[in-house]
Formats: sequence, structure tokens, C-alpha cells
Amino acid sequence: MPENPDALFLARCQQLGAQAAANGESPVGAVVVRAGIEVAAAAEATRSQRAITAHAELLALQAAREALGHPDLSDCTLYSTHEPCVMCSYAIRYHGIRRVVYGRGSAYLGGTGASGAVLTTTQVPPHWAPPPEVVEWPSA
Repeated sequence: MPENPDALFLARCQQLGAQAAANGESPVGAVVVRAGIEVAAAAEATRSQRAITAHAELLALQAAREALGHPDLSDCTLYSTHEPCVMCSYAIRYHGIRRVVYGRGSAYLGGTGASGAVLTTTQVPPHWAPPPEVVEWPSA
């Protein structure tokens, strides 16, 4: 009996997450799959790239765009060790990803469970700064 593809690709994400953790990153790995074939994979790299946007999901989406030669990923599935954050969730929606499969939910700002406006909510990880003062400038 063939192994469940979801389990197979989530195990691949776990390998990538372990590599990220070994490099001092958060233990997150992501894979983009099209027609049962891995198109792109990435490990979290925010510290090593010194870029807050170097989340595994975003890196995998970018690599998939490059591999396929276009930004339409509507026939793809994104796998991740963790529930994609709201930033990654925006990119997933933008690229039209058909399906998302993840291993662990996010207690704070996951793309399916976030509560409140991200900029002003206080329901964020404890190490985050308090919400900034937000000013909407009147239109001229």
C-alpha cells in the first residue's frame, strides 16, 4: 500500500525544519507540490538571511515560481510544518495555492486562527512589542 502523500510531504517538511533548527532558525520547513511531485522546498532562514520575510513558506513559493516560470500556483499544494502566519497566508492566497496542509497550529497569528487586526491586536507572542500607535491620516 503506498504511503499517504500528505504524510510523505509533511515528513519532508519535518526534515527541512530539522535542518533549519540545526542552523539556529525556527524549525520550519515548507514544500510546494504539483501533481504529486515536489516543485520547491525551503527551510526557515530569517536569521541566516537577516530577512524577516525569509519564512520557509515564502521561500518555497518563490522557488516554485522560479521553477515553474510563472506566479500561478493554483494547481499546487503547499505543505508546512506549521500553520502559515498571516504574512505567508497572504502570499499563499496571492499565488492561488489550491490546498494547504500543515502540521502544527499557531497559537497567535496563524492564517486560519488569527484574531483581530494584526497591527493592533495584543494576542501575539509574549516576546513581541506592544502595538504601535496607529494614525490614519485624513485625506486631502
